[in-house]
Amino acid sequence: MEKLISIVGAGGKTTLVHKLAREYHRRGKGVLVTTTTHMYVEADTDLSCDFFALRDKIIKDGYCMAGQKISEQSKPKMCGLPYDLLDRLIKDMPQALDYVIIEADGAKHHSLKYPAADEPVIYPLTTDVIIVLGTWEKGKLCKDVVFRYELMQNELGMAEDVVVDDSVIDTLRQVYVKKLRDSGFEGRISTYYR
Repeated sequence: MEKLISIVGAGGKTTLVHKLAREYHRRGKGVLVTTTTHMYVEADTDLSCDFFALRDKIIKDGYCMAGQKISEQSKPKMCGLPYDLLDRLIKDMPQALDYVIIEADGAKHHSLKYPAADEPVIYPLTTDVIIVLGTWEKGKLCKDVVFRYELMQNELGMAEDVVVDDSVIDTLRQVYVKKLRDSGFEGRISTYYR
């Protein structure tokens, strides 16, 4: 495996997950996409949690999106693969599985997010983390666009009328970096501004 990339933050995580997966697959790399939180189930998602089915799909197609179905709503959701299954796929497929891309945070369609104490959910073998920050709502009130704004306000002592600007966006980036480093993550951290 070349990299295991966990994507966190808000404002375009799923889009970035698929963009990276398409690019690596186009280069002839074997790619697995999953989550450590929740994602919408897409048309070709494998929900079997069967090692052999997943292995065969990665070998045959060079790409697999996989997880466990958790809801039967009009847009069904999935949670990630069990860690022991993901560990086994990584260990047993060194020649076929080049990249694992994990959506490792949820933001309920907000452009920005202040993470709670147990977030983001980083898979232990992660080599790289990309923090996604949506910048298109600059000038709007933080309380209207930041997921978990009340937590941000309480922990950072922010006034009710603070608007999103470069300083707020950088503060959110710094909060993520600190949480990742405090959790023991020693890999590469980069930021994707959208």
